[in-house]
Amino acid sequence: AVCKGERLMIGLIRNNFYSMESNLMISLILAAALGFSPLIISDGAIYPVIIAVQIFLFVANTGTALHADELAKWNEFELTLPVRRSTVIGAKYVTFAALILCGLAISLCTVVCIRASGQTWDLSSILWGYRYGSALSVLSISLMYPIILRTGTEKNELALLISAFAAICFMCLIAAVLSPATGGMNLRHPLVGMVSIFAAVGMFLVSFAVSVNIHKNKEF
Repeated sequence: AVCKGERLMIGLIRNNFYSMESNLMISLILAAALGFSPLIISDGAIYPVIIAVQIFLFVANTGTALHADELAKWNEFELTLPVRRSTVIGAKYVTFAALILCGLAISLCTVVCIRASGQTWDLSSILWGYRYGSALSVLSISLMYPIILRTGTEKNELALLISAFAAICFMCLIAAVLSPATGGMNLRHPLVGMVSIFAAVGMFLVSFAVSVNIHKNKEF
């Protein structure tokens, strides 16, 4: 039974990636193009921003893919499978985590190109790009998915914008709370970045629990 459950989970994850295939390809192309930008742009201040954008790109198009699933009635078909609703939602969240890992992997191309260009670079600044991009991505998807699961996917772009804005405000709040320890409100401080990531992971787990509850009580 365990093996069968695992196979069904893997199947659900595969379908998630299949439905995101075209959007995932667009994200991959854009992220890869940004990765080569250090070869033509000599501005160390923009590299952390590029890395953060590369990570975020992979979750930015999830709403569109979820909308396509809804139009195809895949959500209704999932309910006929011999799996728990928590497994269905779990597959979504595993997919979200995998997308963020894809962004992290592609962003390494930027680091390689910075080294290949022979430019001097600030490690702490690059690490800030990773911390900020990871926290922004995890927080945004954690806020967005329960919203569109509850209200529908028709306005997924608006849900993404609201979620991303709320995520940025949340990180600013963390920076404000930690300002006595960081010498003022400083989003680039390593402590702010690490606390933001831990808070994002906690939010991700809470979001999963909320989404399971919404899904169990939702009529398709």
